[in-house]
Amino acid sequence: MAAKKTTLQIPVERQKAAQAAGTFDLDELPGLLGRPDAAVRLARTAKGDKALKSVRTLNSLTKLSNGQMIANYGRSESRWAQTYQRRRAGNADVHELLSYARQLVAMTPDGELGIFLMGHAGQGACIPLWVPQEEVTLTVQPNDIVMRFDKSPLEDW
Repeated sequence: MAAKKTTLQIPVERQKAAQAAGTFDLDELPGLLGRPDAAVRLARTAKGDKALKSVRTLNSLTKLSNGQMIANYGRSESRWAQTYQRRRAGNADVHELLSYARQLVAMTPDGELGIFLMGHAGQGACIPLWVPQEEVTLTVQPNDIVMRFDKSPLEDW
Protein backbone atom coordinates (compact mmCIF):
# COMPACT_ATOMS: atom_id res chain seq x y z
CA MET A 1 0.00 0.00 0.00
CA ALA A 2 1.41 3.39 -1.00
CA ALA A 3 1.92 6.06 1.64
CA LYS A 4 -0.33 9.09 1.59
CA LYS A 5 1.41 12.16 0.12
CA THR A 6 2.17 14.56 2.94
CA THR A 7 3.44 18.12 2.64
CA LEU A 8 4.49 20.19 5.63
CA GLN A 9 5.86 23.73 5.90
CA ILE A 10 8.90 23.67 8.20
CA PRO A 11 9.09 26.88 10.28
CA VAL A 12 12.38 28.79 10.19
CA GLU A 13 13.95 30.72 13.05
CA ARG A 14 16.53 33.26 11.90
CA GLN A 15 19.27 33.89 14.43
CA LYS A 16 21.68 36.76 14.32
CA ALA A 17 25.21 35.46 14.00
CA ALA A 18 27.67 36.82 16.52
CA GLN A 19 30.24 36.94 13.76
CA ALA A 20 29.50 36.01 10.17
CA ALA A 21 31.80 33.22 8.99
CA GLY A 22 31.71 34.38 5.38
CA THR A 23 29.91 33.31 2.26
CA PHE A 24 30.57 30.21 0.23
CA ASP A 25 29.01 28.56 -2.81
CA LEU A 26 27.53 25.17 -3.62
CA ASP A 27 30.59 24.23 -5.65
CA GLU A 28 32.63 24.44 -2.43
CA LEU A 29 30.60 21.62 -0.89
CA PRO A 30 31.98 18.14 -1.62
CA GLY A 31 30.25 15.33 -3.49
CA LEU A 32 26.48 15.09 -3.40
CA LEU A 33 26.29 18.08 -1.03
CA GLY A 34 27.17 20.37 -3.92
CA ARG A 35 24.28 19.00 -6.01
CA PRO A 36 21.05 19.51 -4.04
CA ASP A 37 17.67 19.72 -5.76
CA ALA A 38 17.09 23.20 -4.28
CA ALA A 39 19.27 25.67 -2.37
CA VAL A 40 19.15 29.18 -0.88
CA ARG A 41 21.92 31.28 0.71
CA LEU A 42 20.55 33.24 3.64
CA ALA A 43 20.97 36.91 4.39
CA ARG A 44 20.11 38.81 7.55
CA THR A 45 16.53 39.17 6.30
CA ALA A 46 14.37 37.14 3.93
CA LYS A 47 14.47 39.99 1.44
CA GLY A 48 18.24 39.57 1.02
CA ASP A 49 18.24 35.76 0.60
CA LYS A 50 19.80 34.52 -2.64
CA ALA A 51 18.28 31.62 -4.55
CA LEU A 52 21.06 29.28 -5.67
CA LYS A 53 19.10 26.46 -7.30
CA SER A 54 15.50 25.68 -8.34
CA VAL A 55 13.60 27.82 -5.82
CA ARG A 56 13.19 31.54 -5.29
CA THR A 57 12.65 31.65 -1.54
CA LEU A 58 13.54 29.81 1.64
CA ASN A 59 9.81 29.45 2.27
CA SER A 60 9.35 27.37 -0.88
CA LEU A 61 12.47 25.31 -0.09
CA THR A 62 11.22 24.41 3.39
CA LYS A 63 7.95 22.93 2.12
CA LEU A 64 8.81 19.30 2.78
CA SER A 65 7.14 16.24 1.23
CA ASN A 66 7.55 12.47 1.58
CA GLY A 67 11.16 11.30 1.23
CA GLN A 68 12.71 14.79 1.16
CA MET A 69 15.51 16.11 3.37
CA ILE A 70 16.69 19.60 4.32
CA ALA A 71 20.34 20.17 5.28
CA ASN A 72 21.76 23.39 6.67
CA TYR A 73 25.46 24.27 6.32
CA GLY A 74 27.40 27.29 7.51
CA ARG A 75 30.85 28.22 6.24
CA SER A 76 32.61 26.29 9.02
CA GLU A 77 30.60 23.13 8.39
CA SER A 78 31.36 23.43 4.69
CA ARG A 79 35.11 23.61 5.37
CA TRP A 80 35.00 20.63 7.73
CA ALA A 81 33.16 18.54 5.12
CA GLN A 82 35.68 19.58 2.43
CA THR A 83 38.62 18.67 4.67
CA TYR A 84 37.10 15.29 5.49
CA GLN A 85 36.47 14.60 1.78
CA ARG A 86 40.14 15.42 1.01
CA ARG A 87 41.35 13.11 3.79
CA ARG A 88 39.24 10.34 2.27
CA ALA A 89 40.76 11.06 -1.18
CA GLY A 90 37.34 12.04 -2.50
CA ASN A 91 35.68 8.83 -1.32
CA ALA A 92 33.72 9.91 1.77
CA ASP A 93 30.27 8.36 2.13
CA VAL A 94 27.41 10.84 1.85
CA HIS A 95 26.25 10.14 5.40
CA GLU A 96 29.72 11.09 6.66
CA LEU A 97 29.54 14.39 4.77
CA LEU A 98 26.01 15.01 6.03
CA SER A 99 27.27 14.53 9.59
CA TYR A 100 28.81 17.99 9.37
CA ALA A 101 25.44 19.70 8.73
CA ARG A 102 24.13 22.04 11.40
CA GLN A 103 20.72 20.47 11.08
CA LEU A 104 19.13 17.65 9.09
CA VAL A 105 15.33 17.63 8.85
CA ALA A 106 13.51 15.01 6.81
CA MET A 107 10.22 13.35 6.07
CA THR A 108 10.23 9.60 5.63
CA PRO A 109 8.70 8.08 2.49
CA ASP A 110 5.71 7.25 4.75
CA GLY A 111 5.25 10.92 5.73
CA GLU A 112 6.78 10.86 9.22
CA LEU A 113 8.61 14.08 10.18
CA GLY A 114 11.87 13.99 12.11
CA ILE A 115 15.52 14.86 12.41
CA PHE A 116 18.74 12.97 11.93
CA LEU A 117 21.31 12.98 14.70
CA MET A 118 24.75 12.15 13.38
CA GLY A 119 28.02 11.15 14.95
CA HIS A 120 30.73 13.56 13.85
CA ALA A 121 32.59 12.30 10.78
CA GLY A 122 36.18 11.36 11.38
CA GLN A 123 35.46 10.11 14.90
CA GLY A 124 34.95 6.45 14.12
CA ALA A 125 31.89 4.95 12.52
CA CYS A 126 29.21 7.50 11.60
CA ILE A 127 25.73 6.07 12.00
CA PRO A 128 22.67 8.25 11.26
CA LEU A 129 20.05 8.08 14.00
CA TRP A 130 16.49 8.87 12.91
CA VAL A 131 14.44 10.65 15.57
CA PRO A 132 10.74 11.17 14.78
CA GLN A 133 9.40 14.56 15.86
CA GLU A 134 5.91 16.04 15.82
CA GLU A 135 7.32 19.54 15.32
CA VAL A 136 10.62 20.72 13.91
CA THR A 137 12.02 24.23 13.53
CA LEU A 138 14.92 24.95 11.20
CA THR A 139 17.39 27.30 12.95
CA VAL A 140 19.50 29.36 10.55
CA GLN A 141 22.04 32.19 10.49
CA PRO A 142 23.15 34.69 7.84
CA ASN A 143 25.38 33.18 5.12
CA ASP A 144 24.11 29.63 5.76
CA ILE A 145 23.20 27.57 2.72
CA VAL A 146 19.99 25.61 3.18
CA MET A 147 19.56 22.72 0.75
CA ARG A 148 16.74 20.34 -0.04
CA PHE A 149 17.24 16.89 -1.47
CA ASP A 150 14.06 15.60 -3.09
CA LYS A 151 15.21 12.02 -2.47
CA SER A 152 16.96 11.73 0.86
CA PRO A 153 20.59 10.60 0.53
CA LEU A 154 20.03 8.60 3.74
CA GLU A 155 17.80 5.82 2.52
CA ASP A 156 18.19 3.29 5.32
CA TRP A 157 15.79 4.85 7.75
